[in-house]
Amino acid sequence: MTRNEAIDTLIRNAQTERRCAFGVTNAEQRALSRRAAKGTLHRVLPNMYADARYWDTLAPPDKALHTARALNLKHRQWVFGGITAAAAHGFEHQWYLHHDTITVVIDDRGSNTDNPRVKRIHGSREHTVMAGGIPVTDKARTVADCAMMFGLRHALPIVDSALRNGMTAHDILSVCTDLHRSQAPVLTALHHANPASENGGESLARGTMIEHHLMIPELQVAFIDPETGRSYRADFAWRLPGGRIVVGEFDGSQKYVDPSMTRGHGIPDVIQTERERQDGLRRGGATGIVRFTHREVIKRYPFINKLLAAGIPIIGGQSYQT
Repeated sequence: MTRNEAIDTLIRNAQTERRCAFGVTNAEQRALSRRAAKGTLHRVLPNMYADARYWDTLAPPDKALHTARALNLKHRQWVFGGITAAAAHGFEHQWYLHHDTITVVIDDRGSNTDNPRVKRIHGSREHTVMAGGIPVTDKARTVADCAMMFGLRHALPIVDSALRNGMTAHDILSVCTDLHRSQAPVLTALHHANPASENGGESLARGTMIEHHLMIPELQVAFIDPETGRSYRADFAWRLPGGRIVVGEFDGSQKYVDPSMTRGHGIPDVIQTERERQDGLRRGGATGIVRFTHREVIKRYPFINKLLAAGIPIIGGQSYQT
């Protein structure tokens, strides 16, 4: 086998194992570095690479897990936590929280890495399980850590997802006494958590409403169209004084491009279906409909201003300021 063939095999085997490739010998490291310089490999971390075109097809959670699996082979003592563990457990979360970093748990003895892209959180490694092919903090510890690391609106998708998949508040609270940090963020997230939230985008939107002190909506409310008899379930619904009912609809781009959601229909058909849905919601009692996108929620004020314009009241305190 030639050197080039050996490097091809090294990269191919890593990709099959859904991890990054790295060189063990000096010759392998130099060969990988040369390919990265030519642009055929993407350099993820020092001496850690992936096929450039393959890497571009991966979502941020998959990139994090590919990186963590390779690091696990190089650092067997490491336990991964935080948002990296959330990805391994399959919890809903905002992908940009990865920030091209990997999170590891360290004890009082510290860690043998000073790489700024390896984020370290302190704590015991007692609550360790295998998930996604790597050692990670267990589900309860992962949720608690994330609630402490991120603001409410970013923690809520993770907590909602955990509860939706069978965890309980008691499970999460049971690990907090071992963390030697304020439990207030965890308690706040659990207070506002709702497993009825269908996805991370909706949870993020609700968390943003809470941070801005807006009236909290009911979730997944059914409206019956009296003309057709069809039932339409709204993402959010606010019952306001005077009998007004405002519906909030989270517009994800997937509904226009994901075959599992479009059921094989083209974009014009999907748009027509959405129009029929809005008409049905209005006939079923909705007096106002507010549609908003993930981008608007991320930016906060385009989203909040839409809700305020629709008459959703602020129920106490001052609106959150960034």
